[in-house]
Amino acid sequence: MKDTGKHAESAELLERISAMSRGRKIVLVVFLIWAVQAIPKWTAAIMADGETSAAIMTLFITPRA
Repeated sequence: MKDTGKHAESAELLERISAMSRGRKIVLVVFLIWAVQAIPKWTAAIMADGETSAAIMTLFITPRA
């Protein structure tokens, strides 16, 4: 009988991560660090209004002339 609980899901995730190459693990960690830093900034940009929102968005998106 297969374990269908949360333990099985975490065990499968750990197996998949351990099967990844070292380079892919590094890329995954860099992406996760970027996401942790970027998500609050994007949230602030979306929730801000007017000039504040525009100023924050120019940090991420360069306007085309």
